[in-house]
Amino acid sequence: MFALLGLSSPAADGFVSPASAVPRSRKDRESERLASAVTGLAALAALAIALAIPAAYFLSANNRILGVIEVRAQIYGDQVTDIASQNPELWNAFFADNKIDLTGLAIAAPDYEQVTGHAPERRRVFAGDGHLLLDVAPAQPLAWPTVSWRTPVLQNGNRLGEVEIARSLRPELVNTLEIAIGSFTFGGLLLIVLRVIPLRLMREALDRVAYLSAHDQLTGLPNRAVLADRLEMSLLAARRSGVQIAMMCLDLDHFKDVNDTLGHAAGDALLRTVTARLRSCLRDSDTLARVGGDEFVVIQPGVRLPQEAGALASRLIAATREPILIEGQQVFVGLSIGIAVSAPDVSAAELAKQADVALYGAKADGRGQFCVFAPEMNVVLQNRRAMENDLRAALESGGLAVHYQPQINVASGEIIGAEALMRWTRPGHGAVSPTVFIPVAEETGLIVALGGWLLGEACREASSWPFPWHVAVNVSPVQFRVEGFLDSVRAALAQSGLDPRRLELEITEGILLSDTEETLTILEQLRALGVRLALDDFGTGYASLGYLQKFRFDKVKIDRSFVRNLGVDKNAAAIVRAVVGLCDALGMSTIAEGVENQDQVATLRAQGCREAQGFLYWSPMSAQALHGVIKQQREVA
Repeated sequence: MFALLGLSSPAADGFVSPASAVPRSRKDRESERLASAVTGLAALAALAIALAIPAAYFLSANNRILGVIEVRAQIYGDQVTDIASQNPELWNAFFADNKIDLTGLAIAAPDYEQVTGHAPERRRVFAGDGHLLLDVAPAQPLAWPTVSWRTPVLQNGNRLGEVEIARSLRPELVNTLEIAIGSFTFGGLLLIVLRVIPLRLMREALDRVAYLSAHDQLTGLPNRAVLADRLEMSLLAARRSGVQIAMMCLDLDHFKDVNDTLGHAAGDALLRTVTARLRSCLRDSDTLARVGGDEFVVIQPGVRLPQEAGALASRLIAATREPILIEGQQVFVGLSIGIAVSAPDVSAAELAKQADVALYGAKADGRGQFCVFAPEMNVVLQNRRAMENDLRAALESGGLAVHYQPQINVASGEIIGAEALMRWTRPGHGAVSPTVFIPVAEETGLIVALGGWLLGEACREASSWPFPWHVAVNVSPVQFRVEGFLDSVRAALAQSGLDPRRLELEITEGILLSDTEETLTILEQLRALGVRLALDDFGTGYASLGYLQKFRFDKVKIDRSFVRNLGVDKNAAAIVRAVVGLCDALGMSTIAEGVENQDQVATLRAQGCREAQGFLYWSPMSAQALHGVIKQQREVA
């Protein structure tokens, strides 16, 4: 588990511990730069809008007035031309070489706006050489700014002079300023809106992203990145204060069974309920994080004695031991805890490793309890990892072997098949029991490769046996659930040429805990191939008659724990009789394993059990030894 915490890398960005002054994170700096950019863009947009409205109005008003005075200048010019045409003597008096000089003559016009309803305007007439001839101005001078338009005075195509009309833009300018005040007020409000809302949304989004990057979405607990940082900070604080911290690795017992049986939604509900119960046992200063599917970590600061950590672990275990109601069903889970208490010189990675080792010890001791790390536990972990490495090397180098234990017809005593059993002679250690290395292979996932290899070897070997001998091969729940298992069975049959009816797969009840359509579909597909299916170790685990009702197996294997007590315990005989009778009624055959004496055989025969295997008949043997038995039987025959 400690490798999953990321403790070998620097602490995650964005986490600020109250125990120390942490510089602004990169996320904060990026947030500030983004806020500045948003503010700048909002200001530009608001300014553009604030300027655009009054500017558009002023330009529109200016163009409108220009259009008006252009028309009026044209009309005035036409009037001057008419006067010149109708009174040429008068016109020549002003425009001839000895013309009358009226320069500077100004005529005050009446209140034009009151008379005509139009804005005041100034009219001027210019001679051809440009000097002013006539200036008709309103009583009050035109206020700045002004706009004017000149139109030529033409007679028979000859340019006599020009007329000019001018008007004041003061009213439009005042209106523009009033509009600008409103526009800039609107722009200011727009700036606030454009800045505040996007920034708020941005900060909410960044906060949400930061939260999701630091917390588990299902439970809301801190994730591995935050846990790694808090562990580092807690260790620093512990060194300064002279106290210790305790790190606990928590693992839910039987969570997978619930998840597979009731579905992932029920599993999620279970995790949320367990999280609430764990939180109720912790102080505000404690940290609870989820680091895996059913794996949690607790950091308990301020620990002065290891017993304090043990007391908290006991409360956590007790809290999860109570039944949990999910979808109307009571669910029971347990909790295994590994505890490591910090030393002055221990690193975060080493502390996490110690807690992980302690968790392994708690599981090995029977689950549902806690275990405090001790230095000698490292030896156990090292041995386990060494076994895993050696087992992997054995698979790659051909260091594994398959032995076969014959299965017997109880009535005739003849061999009808054999069960394939994996054997491993570990260099420097000798023969290793399957009960030792198979659990290691299942925990590490190596069982998938081992199971595939065993299936291929067993089919290849069985193809040379006398017909109709069959070969029985155990299937691990881990191997069964891996995608591609069905393809591996097809491949083993195709490569060996073995008749599918001679292959018997022994399915444990652990596989059937995953009572899903997918599980039943795979079983049906195996049957469609012609493969025979046997329910292994019936009655020892989560045995339920519902399994036999939902899926019709070809054979049921009576566990050795019942066979061992035949002739000694009446209850054992009753159980065997009930199982055999039930299987007969359902059209299934039965086989008893672990048969070691004739009394057991007699009882089995009396109860109607047709097949058996055990040391009374044959011990597991190599393929070569089994061929010797086959040869011997042929010679006898």
